[in-house]
Amino acid sequence: MSKHITRRNFVKSAAAFSVASPAIARTRNANEKLNVALIGLGGQGNFQYNGLKGENIVAMCDVDSVRAGKIFAEFDSKAKFTDYRAMFDKMHKSIDAVAISTPDHSHFHPAYIAMDLGKHVYLEKPLAHSVWEVRTLTKKAKENNLVTQLGSQRHTKSNMRRVVEVIQSGAIGDVSEVHSWVSSSRGMKPRSTKPQTVPNTLDYDLWLGPAKDTPYDSQITPYGWRFWWDYGTG
Repeated sequence: MSKHITRRNFVKSAAAFSVASPAIARTRNANEKLNVALIGLGGQGNFQYNGLKGENIVAMCDVDSVRAGKIFAEFDSKAKFTDYRAMFDKMHKSIDAVAISTPDHSHFHPAYIAMDLGKHVYLEKPLAHSVWEVRTLTKKAKENNLVTQLGSQRHTKSNMRRVVEVIQSGAIGDVSEVHSWVSSSRGMKPRSTKPQTVPNTLDYDLWLGPAKDTPYDSQITPYGWRFWWDYGTG
């Protein structure tokens, strides 16, 4: 955190990310609410929407009107977008902070635009899709003196923080070896070999974003992308 950020601006900015910082959110005054834009509303975006309802949500963006449907329906403003570039072009003067919950391969681009415009950013993990992207976002946040937060849900849980504190206190001595494992049946499904029609509720070109042009596959979009390097991080 830069020492040049004023206390009031820090409280305002940090309060927006109440998904992970509810204590901060409870300390702010009513007139300290942030104007927040949401990019990516389906899946993980639901958590950001529910966590940010206490702020002024001024704009929403999603490439899939079905995945965004429930949240779009609750949002009575006309500031609903499919393309985040159009949202920034039209709304950037009205936005203080942005919460981004898109697939991994499209984290960097909306985050960089937001930071370049001087907006504080909450970004779902992983931070970006390459080391260069991570370093570029980190540099931009520092240059523009921005409050940023990376979403990692388990690390917001009180018991997780308690265990970390216990280990860091030396309660179990110096840690020299760690074992980690996952039990899951979500495994990677094969790509479809038959042509599929893109749903008319999805702007597939915008969903692909910076990824190479590949045929639409319902095994990939909207969920299975996370198992493929073109879109996820493994």
